[in-house]
Amino acid sequence: MDWQLLLVALLVMLALLYLGRQMLRTWRGLGTDCGGCKRPSTAKIPNAATTETFIPIDQVCLRQRSRPPR
Repeated sequence: MDWQLLLVALLVMLALLYLGRQMLRTWRGLGTDCGGCKRPSTAKIPNAATTETFIPIDQVCLRQRSRPPR
């Protein structure tokens, strides 16, 4: 067996082992705060009512383009 083919086969086996490990962790719920775990998330979720916007809602308006005269 050529050394390059052996190297590629080893890399493919490592990639398959990694994917299998990740798949099992996902199925068992051992991921890191991916939503599949049983413990509550510690991430801060901003309140929609208190988040600041760049433009206040009362100042937002739609502009219509003026059409050129025909």
